Amino acid sequence: MRPVREIPNEFFKLRNDLGEPVPLIERFAAFLGGQHPLDGFRLLLVQHQLSNQAAMVGLLIRLGADPKDIHWLDIPYTSNKQVREFTIAENDLDPGNFRVCDDYRVLDPYPYYQHKRAVETVIALGAMSDKPLIVLDDGAYVLKALSALHPSRWPQPIGIVEQTTRGIIKIGQSAAMRAVSQAVPLVDVAQSAPKISLEPPFVAMAVCASLERTIRPMATGRTLRSALVLGYGSIGEQVATYLAAQFHFDKSAVFIHDTDDDRLDLARRRGFSAWMPDDLSQRFDLVIGCSGRSSFGLGDRHYLNDGALLASASSGAVELSRREFVELADASELDDIEIRRDNLDERNLHANVEVSLVDRSVTFANAGFPINFDGGLNTIPLRYIQETPVMMAAAAIQACRAVKERKTGLLELEHRYCSWIDTQFRDLLGDEAHYLIPPPEEAW
Repeated sequence: MRPVREIPNEFFKLRNDLGEPVPLIERFAAFLGGQHPLDGFRLLLVQHQLSNQAAMVGLLIRLGADPKDIHWLDIPYTSNKQVREFTIAENDLDPGNFRVCDDYRVLDPYPYYQHKRAVETVIALGAMSDKPLIVLDDGAYVLKALSALHPSRWPQPIGIVEQTTRGIIKIGQSAAMRAVSQAVPLVDVAQSAPKISLEPPFVAMAVCASLERTIRPMATGRTLRSALVLGYGSIGEQVATYLAAQFHFDKSAVFIHDTDDDRLDLARRRGFSAWMPDDLSQRFDLVIGCSGRSSFGLGDRHYLNDGALLASASSGAVELSRREFVELADASELDDIEIRRDNLDERNLHANVEVSLVDRSVTFANAGFPINFDGGLNTIPLRYIQETPVMMAAAAIQACRAVKERKTGLLELEHRYCSWIDTQFRDLLGDEAHYLIPPPEEAW
């Protein structure tokens, strides 16, 4: 069974795995038999700069992408010079094709900053060449950029691959983005079978390991009596159990919030408490967001104890409404809400940000960005995340074909790729494939 408490030591001692062999990539290249389906296409990667993305670039080139036609717009909180330099040298990429975050400050409004960069990148690529463009996106940044531009300014033709659940949520919340998604081919990796079944156990382990690296030191000298876990999916259930087992919370003091009643009932059966926002007497010392959407708003600050810690375990900075807290703190010099700037290095995107809230002080761990993206070269040991670059490469192939065939709309990742990736990844895990099997109920 997949353990809900025992996590391989590798997750706690992440090392530099740039350049390590990735067996699943080798198998996938062999599976395609030397085909070059990406030949003639430009690629834009709106991606984290981690070891698995570096490995993905090498695979894309083996599949026919011209190194000089690969462009990369980084994600500010994972922009990594070492990864860039390695990827450029290893694959003979053009350094000028990297759009590097160098002016973002930790309290800047992240969504607007990244949207501006995405719009600038899309316009520049549209003016640069008539070659078809395939976007490998991590949060629907480019789709949002297209929704803010007249179609005459889009790169034509264009196809998009979306990697994250957060990206799909953003599309669902915006009619303008949904309209664009019907005008271009959009290959959905986020909701594909391998993404849903193969990634979550290891992402959950990475988040728990990050709690040790980030929250454990912050909690020194503090008493943590109650915790709130937002979302009880694959990540939330592991996090809640880890808090009880390793941070020694009483299970009844770990509260769960989920909009899905079935998940909430499951959490109750496992001994956790359900958060009832109507109970204004409830206070939390630790809040961890695992839902992928905005789930703890500015008004919810009432539920925080003095010294409370807030940590995000989902992509972007939306989970804990970080921007709203910053905007309120800066709205008036006369009120009693402010950001503690005395010792804050605003160039450090992994700084802990302390906010004074009238009669209490709370701290956003890792500046409110996901705690498992803490500036390292990886968040998950490469051998446990090698399915992801292969999924993205397979989806890029499908997007190229869709552009050629003039297909549009949301496209599921093809079954033949899903089935192959699932079978091969489980084979490479060997005895560790048990991590992918849901544990029996008594294990919780």
